[in-house]
Amino acid sequence: MPKITGRTLLEHRSTTRRRLMETLDALMTERGFESVSMSDVANHSGIRRTTIYNHFTDKEDLLIAFVEEKMSNYLSTTREMLRGVDSSTDRIRIYVRTQLLAERRYLMAPGPPLKDVISPGAGRKLAQHIRQTSDLLRSILDDAIADGTIPEQNTDLAIMLVNGTLTGRRVPQDEPARTEFFLYAERYVLQALGGSMPDEPTDLGPVPQGETAAQRSR
Repeated sequence: MPKITGRTLLEHRSTTRRRLMETLDALMTERGFESVSMSDVANHSGIRRTTIYNHFTDKEDLLIAFVEEKMSNYLSTTREMLRGVDSSTDRIRIYVRTQLLAERRYLMAPGPPLKDVISPGAGRKLAQHIRQTSDLLRSILDDAIADGTIPEQNTDLAIMLVNGTLTGRRVPQDEPARTEFFLYAERYVLQALGGSMPDEPTDLGPVPQGETAAQRSR
């Protein structure tokens, strides 16, 4: 019987699943999803293949669970930061920050794009999870258009361009370069949308260190 790593079976199951997803993340970053096998995941995680199959039917199932957790954490963090913020300008700025901090290495892993190496069913599930990010931005932009912060525009195109601009960028770790980077990105996106950055922008507080650090503290 495998060793229980946790105070309860539920905690053990959660710990095991997170370990498998972190292993998949590391392997995909190194070699791409197509080149990762369940044997690789077992060897690098130290978890037996038979145990892995108690949690995931195959590597696509593991991938979908991994993306689902990433999206859930990202959306929870962003919605929490948006709570109580009425200014559309500041809501756009917050979205810019959380997008820059979101870790999406799996979308830029070596090898062919994920959509080209997974089944149509897995592709639809993956797209459904990723679409939640676009839906969140759409809501922010709709409100900004309604209150006159930005002009009427093709929101589908705006969402594609904003997310494309922000995803996968390297964020400086040292101050003041880190804060300057965020302020520049916020100003750039606001101007691209037809809005503007105030001469004295609202202090949104310290820039968090990123999604992974937040997840590990939970």
